[in-house]
Amino acid sequence: MVLSLGCVSDNSGQASGKSNDGKRAFGLKPSRLFQEDSESGLKYYEGIGWRYIKPGLDIEVLTYTNTQLLEYVRKAIAEKRFDDAMFGARYFIQRTPGADDVPEMRRVVAEVYESRGLEQYAFKEYQKLLNAHPGYDKSDEVSARMYEIATLYLNGKRFRWKIPFQDSIYIPLFPSMSKTSELYTQIVNNAPFGLHAARSQYGIGQAHERALKGYWGIFADSSEYDKATRAYQLLADRYSQRAGDSPRENQKKLDEMVAQARFRTAELYENQANEGIYDQSMAERSIEAFGDFVEFYKADPDREEKVTKAKAHINAMRLERARGLKGIALFYEKKRQWVAAHTYYGQINQALIIDVLNDPDHETEARELQSFANKRLSEELFQWRVRDALELYAEAQKAEKKNRPFTAQREYRKVKLNLEILPADLERAATATEIDLVRLQEIQSAVTADLARIQQLLDERELVRPTED
Repeated sequence: MVLSLGCVSDNSGQASGKSNDGKRAFGLKPSRLFQEDSESGLKYYEGIGWRYIKPGLDIEVLTYTNTQLLEYVRKAIAEKRFDDAMFGARYFIQRTPGADDVPEMRRVVAEVYESRGLEQYAFKEYQKLLNAHPGYDKSDEVSARMYEIATLYLNGKRFRWKIPFQDSIYIPLFPSMSKTSELYTQIVNNAPFGLHAARSQYGIGQAHERALKGYWGIFADSSEYDKATRAYQLLADRYSQRAGDSPRENQKKLDEMVAQARFRTAELYENQANEGIYDQSMAERSIEAFGDFVEFYKADPDREEKVTKAKAHINAMRLERARGLKGIALFYEKKRQWVAAHTYYGQINQALIIDVLNDPDHETEARELQSFANKRLSEELFQWRVRDALELYAEAQKAEKKNRPFTAQREYRKVKLNLEILPADLERAATATEIDLVRLQEIQSAVTADLARIQQLLDERELVRPTED
């Protein structure tokens, strides 16, 4: 069945014959495997090997000289007789692999694949061309075609699996950003500083970003964020113009790509910060990345608008960081870990700098957050700490009486931590909660001795514990 579809392979048996003598290269002597009067089918020709002759193909092609064969292929591709063009081009490549016109024939094979919607196979043919002919004078044109093919797949084109041993029948697959990234990577590897390298490096980042959105995010892997940011960072590092560097041929375009990559890196950190309230590292990275962008381009009049946007993003990220700090502080409140909650509420004021508090887009929420944090820091946390200290002290004493020294030690430590506050704060908290200040001061003084006593008891138990032989 596969053979009946039209089998043409680039790995056909080697033929031998003269290439440029102006005469017919071979005499055709078909074997008797098939009927000799058949016009098509799988045939073996002496000096050529096995060939599948598709219906309508002129077998005289196999007798053409190189010059005739080139003219035949060029005419076939111009007239869009793609089967004929593919057959002739592949025969030429197989027969005379060292000829000067082989790159042109490889391009014909690639163009036929493109005409059939098999662009990934065309990409492979273009790559074969560059690998076999590193000095090809039209390599920039080939790279341009490879970039355009990769961009087709970036924009959602489905990959296709070609059924082996023929060149037109395929099975449609799905879009693949992983494969698309590999295509762009190949272009960069071919010529890291070529005309299409920076754009392809940016395409790698875009492919990893879009992988996060594929299939509605069902199979999204958060590692794609890291791969995308690393792609953009590599672009910025490799193609930035440094002091003393001579401008490259396309320096203005490179500068634009570098600026886009820096800005996009910061935006990716911002996206991750918005997704994880308890992970403050991404908000900090985003603030730092946008800050770097501002520092790089603050004196560039062409990027004044982008710098303003970066500053707005910084304020938004500072506010997002403050929200995250509040969420973490509330988490520690639920755990009755007042000291940790105090630490995170204190950091809110560091995040909400004057630029955020005066930003019309964020002023209301920022001032509400600041007020909430300050109230916790100045009043409520101290009140909860002293109440908790009283309860914990009673629990520790009960545990000690019940001969549970480890529990008692844990609770006494919490009491000591909760009462490690300034005398003025202790007095203010006692007044607000109507707790006897003298009692709190007594506990504050006694808890150190309580911990020492419990530790001594535990040490004595350790000494009398029987040892194993």
